[in-house]
Amino acid sequence: MGYRLSGRYLEGRPEEVLRDLEYAAKKGKTVDFLTGSYPLEELEWLARRIPELKIMVNHLGGVRLDGGPLDRKWVCDFRKLAKQPNVYCKLSALYGRWKEQPAPKCLDVYKPVIDLAMECFGEERLVYGSDWPVTTLTGDYASVINLTREYFEDKEAAVARKVFHDNAVRFYGLGE
Repeated sequence: MGYRLSGRYLEGRPEEVLRDLEYAAKKGKTVDFLTGSYPLEELEWLARRIPELKIMVNHLGGVRLDGGPLDRKWVCDFRKLAKQPNVYCKLSALYGRWKEQPAPKCLDVYKPVIDLAMECFGEERLVYGSDWPVTTLTGDYASVINLTREYFEDKEAAVARKVFHDNAVRFYGLGE
């Protein structure tokens, strides 16, 4: 049974869900949230409610891309969520964020949302994720990683290393 988070209440068994998330935080565990199931404003509430819980927001916060400007409400919610220092953002599922398939394979159409993620989460809290094998439904792994690498070509090598490696190691508590 799933639980819907809300800033006012938790449906289902709210005390149990919060207790379990607080326990996970106390044990140094992390939680990945697949946005779409959890609206950004609810994750922002949870991040404030349990500031020691390390939260990963998957798939660029569930943004929908269609070639037009980014949705204003989504941008506002994304910016608010990013202000919580315990929240990281996964740069993943780029092709899957596209409204109609097949998704474009050129960086220009993804640059605005990646720029926003870099602006909001910075090089310290943005984590690359391939979304493999789901990526194979909307494109191929090689073109996704090449497109993402292309974005970081004009940045310092240390920035790319953080996004592609170091931040995941730190967030998930992985050994080298």
